[in-house]
Amino acid sequence: MAQVVLENIYKSFPSEAKQGKSGKVNVLRGIDLTVQDGEFMVLVGPSGCGKSTVLRLIAGLEELTGGKIWVGSRLVNNLPPKARDIAMVFQNYALYPHLSVADNIAFGMRRMGQKKVPSWGESLLVGMTRKLPKQIRYISENEKQIQQQVSSVAQLLQIDSLLGRLPKELSGGQKQRVALGRAIARNPQVFLMDEPLSNLDAKLRTETRAQIVKLQRQLGTTTIYVTHDQTEAMTMGDRIAVMNEGKIMQIAQPLQLYHRPANLFVAEFIGSPPMNFIPVKVSAPLLITHEEFRLTLPDVWGKILQEYDGGELLLGIRPEHLHLSPAATKNLPVKVDLVEALGNDTYIFGSLNHEPLVARIAPDYGINSGESIWLSMNLEKIHLFDPETGNNLPIAE
Repeated sequence: MAQVVLENIYKSFPSEAKQGKSGKVNVLRGIDLTVQDGEFMVLVGPSGCGKSTVLRLIAGLEELTGGKIWVGSRLVNNLPPKARDIAMVFQNYALYPHLSVADNIAFGMRRMGQKKVPSWGESLLVGMTRKLPKQIRYISENEKQIQQQVSSVAQLLQIDSLLGRLPKELSGGQKQRVALGRAIARNPQVFLMDEPLSNLDAKLRTETRAQIVKLQRQLGTTTIYVTHDQTEAMTMGDRIAVMNEGKIMQIAQPLQLYHRPANLFVAEFIGSPPMNFIPVKVSAPLLITHEEFRLTLPDVWGKILQEYDGGELLLGIRPEHLHLSPAATKNLPVKVDLVEALGNDTYIFGSLNHEPLVARIAPDYGINSGESIWLSMNLEKIHLFDPETGNNLPIAE
């Protein structure tokens, strides 16, 4: 197992020539990331943010434009993929269609085993018995070890009954477990997983998600997992790196990301439905106002609000921190546009002075579309963001 360190990583791709000049598209810009030995790190972000490119650079499938990548104590910038001791699980499984499940799992081990030169006698026996029925062929010691490893991995993944099948005879979930098995069998220092569950249905995705986490805990292998699904990120990762436009916005444990997002992007990206943002004006020491409400904040905000006296901020509040309340100047008058009853929760989609707002309430309330309601905010759970920098303002400790 090994620590993975990315130092000031840059990656550019050539763009289409314009007016006779060739340009470059910067995909990654100054990525710094340390993944601890045995850690499950998740890279999450919207499509095109560069998260899959990070994996491909670590694997050696793309060349760096700038920076350094360390796997353990080795600088791997100039090492070919096969020399990095890394196994990658792809979104599309990448199984060999003409090979059985057993041979797909064993493929990487057999390639590695080619470096071991068998004795002259062993090579002769293998060659002489190659065309005989499997039951009476001579099997080399290296091949016996491979078969034992395949059997062990198949039992771990509960696919030992599928070893003789071809990929076309498997379901999507079974194919993904075979792809995982091929990675596990090599016993690499690092697992890289590029959206491995995106082709599965919702139920199977949930089951496989739990299985991957359990396996990683058992094996203790350093794992870097890429997804655009925040549910996967929040439930799987020891830590999460949120990416956007080729940069890392924040690295933190899942609940820390949720409760203390570093900026507007993280606050909006993590959480479903996303956080509500309401523009407010500041009147020191603790008063904030909006066209539809005015309220006094707790004392912990006093020091930071002094810097914004007379200015504007964005107030952030998550849907579950809004509550049905009576009419009051400190509460929010909301026109209900849509009600989604999910059984355990009810989501209210409405507008506050034509600005969209979402609230999550208990299912017992009979709220209907077209109604006007009042919502109060849990002031212990609010966030204030600088509208220019997008940064989340710190609360005084």
